[in-house]
Amino acid sequence: MPPKDGKVEVRLETLRVLRRGELPAVTAETLRLWREGRQPAGIRLRRAHLRNDELKSVEDERKPLPMEDRPLAARMITPKGVALKLHLMLLFAAQCAAKPGKAWKNPHPVGPTPQSDHSWVGLMATVAKYRGPGIQGASVATNKRRQVTEALKKLEGLGLIRPTKGPGRARQGFDLLHENGKSTPAAGVPYTVPVDAEPFVEIPREFFTEGWVHALTNSEIAALLMWLDALKYDASPTSDPSVFVTRVTSAVRQGAYGLGREAYETHQQLDAFQLLDVLRPEKRHYDGRWQEFAEDSSDLACHRVALAPDGFTRDAGEVVQEVLQRRDARGDWSRPPNAPRRYSGIRLRKPERDQKK
Repeated sequence: MPPKDGKVEVRLETLRVLRRGELPAVTAETLRLWREGRQPAGIRLRRAHLRNDELKSVEDERKPLPMEDRPLAARMITPKGVALKLHLMLLFAAQCAAKPGKAWKNPHPVGPTPQSDHSWVGLMATVAKYRGPGIQGASVATNKRRQVTEALKKLEGLGLIRPTKGPGRARQGFDLLHENGKSTPAAGVPYTVPVDAEPFVEIPREFFTEGWVHALTNSEIAALLMWLDALKYDASPTSDPSVFVTRVTSAVRQGAYGLGREAYETHQQLDAFQLLDVLRPEKRHYDGRWQEFAEDSSDLACHRVALAPDGFTRDAGEVVQEVLQRRDARGDWSRPPNAPRRYSGIRLRKPERDQKK
């Protein structure tokens, strides 16, 4: 039996708690928000939020880009914070209400009120533990509100929201700002929904309404955004006309997207969740090592990735829990035995484009 992975065990137990608790109610409220609004098929995220305009130089994997040189999405990768997830939920709510090119006035309070149909606490699924009675103890509801408040502070610091009652008071109301983060306290750029002519990636609406935004980790979400971007702007055809694949080199992953090796390796989880189809070169081992490796080997190539069809339409909690249970038992990230793979019969077309952007 493979040794247990403590992080996987903790994540599995956390997900079980969420599924027994508030996750079903949160996803139901999210779906209601979508149905009450414009019902967009995808949520647009401007490229500047997840990718640097210019490729930064990174000489060593062990010395990543300084935090201030990373795109905003990469800056929000933290083990426990929910800033990235909350920001995506803000964009979801905005685009459920406003048309492309239009601004959005945040109508929802942080916490539930008798006057509001929705609240940001109600649209976020988190595990906020009760620490017991006493002066130092705090209820689950209080701890959850604290998590959301801390996320708002992070978003304010990144120039993504502006408190309406003054700096540091986002819990009393805030406006959403442009997602490039170039707003300042003195000059905020109001958020508008991206128009067709702008560079953006599109996140399937089921990412929100099926609970993926809550079930995935921050690293998995940031990597997923990278793959969605690469599939839109740097995809290559295959022998199957319906399948396009992409790759991201180490230089681009680090210098453009600001993501380290740990975030890149989440392609294993995203493949196991059947959100991505990952095509590995024949001589590349599961752990990334190469058989008969040589510096001048013509076989050396990156993983190719395609978007799995209808992957987001399934219940995220159920899918992720099943994969985590198998990972906990077997020690690897794998799909169910009979899970389909689109790429099993395809071949890459040549010549391949070199990704240098």
